[in-house]
Amino acid sequence: MMDKVLVITETIGGSGHFQAARAIRKGLSRVEPGLDVQISCGLSHFSRNLEGLVRKVYLNTLQYAPGLWGAAYSKEKEFSETFRSSVSRMLYRKMEGLLNQTRPRVVVATHAFCLGAMAEAKERSGGAFRLGAAITDFDVNGFWVHPAVDFYLVAHENVAEKLIHEHEVSDERIYRTGIPIDPAFSDPLPQGRPCRREMGLDPDLFTVLVMGGGVGLGPLEQAIAQFRKDMPEVQLVVVTGKNRDLLNRLEARFQQDRKVHLFGYVNGMRDWMRVSDLIVTKPGGLTSSEALATGLPILICQPIPGQEERNSRFLTRQRVALRQDHPKAIPRHIHPLMQATERWEAMRERALCLGRPRSSLDAAEIIMDHIQ
Repeated sequence: MMDKVLVITETIGGSGHFQAARAIRKGLSRVEPGLDVQISCGLSHFSRNLEGLVRKVYLNTLQYAPGLWGAAYSKEKEFSETFRSSVSRMLYRKMEGLLNQTRPRVVVATHAFCLGAMAEAKERSGGAFRLGAAITDFDVNGFWVHPAVDFYLVAHENVAEKLIHEHEVSDERIYRTGIPIDPAFSDPLPQGRPCRREMGLDPDLFTVLVMGGGVGLGPLEQAIAQFRKDMPEVQLVVVTGKNRDLLNRLEARFQQDRKVHLFGYVNGMRDWMRVSDLIVTKPGGLTSSEALATGLPILICQPIPGQEERNSRFLTRQRVALRQDHPKAIPRHIHPLMQATERWEAMRERALCLGRPRSSLDAAEIIMDHIQ
């Protein structure tokens, strides 16, 4: 029977968790081309209606009451044990059916929601499979921690230290791979930097990539308008993700502006990041990791309270990111970098040192070790 790997994830909370799952599958396809790898969204196996409700509540909370999400996130110690026990038992039966159907040798979770249910299934099966957790932020909370997890894939030594000292996870179960990103980020460019002209951009202008994550959150429209007012010499590449309403509004307002290039959801950000000089974004784990892998300095604007706030603190402490939460002040915040190119270059070098372009390939090799 062919060995199988199941990557369990969710689409709630933006696209980062699902993108990490896809990156792991792509990494495994390069390391072991014949391996059977399946991606499954755990919550949809339990109830598609519940999945839709959770997604709606999550997005509405982030849009209209982000402080409420931050407050809940800060109570992780109080909630994590309940999450691991009650929710895990509730989801266990559905996860058991999925496992009986797929019979994987290794299960890897890129979202904490169903990790506990998988851990419960593993313990009840007597260890029928190995269980891994790919943590998709630059920090970790208690929802990810379970004694049945055999290995953790983490972004940085700081995450490993927190797992060891605060959650009593043994060091031999922790691998500092980086957050899994598309293995294409590790590929050398055939002829140096991608040609801006071929991508429809002016090759001579300072280029800022503006993003709001997979669902297009954040003050993108205000930031673009301020750039056009204060820094008309800057070229903007704007990616709105799956937020079609936002893309329509921006097209109605800026489509005739030759220095504003508008896109919806983009498959593969590598080339756009490589032709940009700086990115303005929310600090999601995947987007930030991709930026670091390409040596792209980051300007953080209005991170989501909770995991993105923690990511923001990590990135600014590592001096690969600046932060400005007022959209009207973003161009003024960037202007010193354009004037002092040595400062921008130093940020770029630090980002390259911190980035892990081979993260999904390294993760794949660790998964293969657990199969064998």
